[in-house]
Amino acid sequence: MGAESKARAERARLSVVPDPQPLPITRFGGGGFRGDLLARGLRSTVKPFISVWSRVPLLPWPYFLVDYVGLALKPVGGTTFERVALPHCKAEIVTTPATEDRVIVYLHGGAFVVGGRFLHRQLISRIAERTRARVYSVEYRQLPHHPVSDSVTDALDAYKHVLASGVPASNVIVMGDSAGGYLTFQLALAAEREGLPMPAGLVAMSPLIDFDGTVKLAAPSAQSCALFPAGCFDGLGKVVLRAALRAGEAVVLPEPPSRGELARLPKTLIQASSAEMVYPDAESMTAALAAAGVDVELQVWDHQVHVFQAAAGLLPEADQALDEIASFADVVVPDGLWALEA
Repeated sequence: MGAESKARAERARLSVVPDPQPLPITRFGGGGFRGDLLARGLRSTVKPFISVWSRVPLLPWPYFLVDYVGLALKPVGGTTFERVALPHCKAEIVTTPATEDRVIVYLHGGAFVVGGRFLHRQLISRIAERTRARVYSVEYRQLPHHPVSDSVTDALDAYKHVLASGVPASNVIVMGDSAGGYLTFQLALAAEREGLPMPAGLVAMSPLIDFDGTVKLAAPSAQSCALFPAGCFDGLGKVVLRAALRAGEAVVLPEPPSRGELARLPKTLIQASSAEMVYPDAESMTAALAAAGVDVELQVWDHQVHVFQAAAGLLPEADQALDEIASFADVVVPDGLWALEA
């Protein structure tokens, strides 16, 4: 073989991209009358509203009103709520009669614009009961008055508060849904940068990872999503960029946690529906974690709405998902560890 032929062969060898490793996915199937009914309800009510919002997202919308919808949702019987002050926001400590020594720092969803004290209470109380945990639900600062960086700061402050109270990191799980999934990973990355011990595990339900909607809009799940219209990420991006400008920050979309230094992150569970707009984000975050050597599992249900876990008690798939979260919690913070550190 001549020198030119050898060079061509070497270029061909180097141009071959190795097959990507299969994602660590567990598929549960899903779908049924109740799930279809919920999806239809969202398509005819919430999705049209978000579509209108996405056209004029910079109007002074009364976002705080959405939080009060949660008052109509009943938490688990015997649930208690205790307010606690953090440096820049408040948190609510949620306990149930099942609470033991495990602690969860919970970061609610709501696209960084809605949610707070009430909207996620029912879901959080069910998680607290199933995991036997004391849950710190963080009422982090949100858009449009605060940039996403303030939300990350508040999430990290909550974790520091728990550690300062004497709870070892090995007893703590950080958990969040949707926007709270983004904060879950950014909290862990920020804690690592500050030299704090890693929590025992991370759980993200339907996480938003990338504020750029390009990949999500090109995926089949964009068409099947019962909640988010096509323009929602353009609208969210405008609000995010204006908040950054007002805060004197760089006017760019926040960096996806999938591009961070992930190698030291703890065991992670990600749950998503294959029919929701942010499903590609769940896949990309799982792939990035797996490539970094993190012990991660992506659990996928079909034909479910965004954060379907909030329908526990109505949807069997939602109850199944919460049972999986409880099993994960038992693995990363086992009963024996509690006894040793008591």
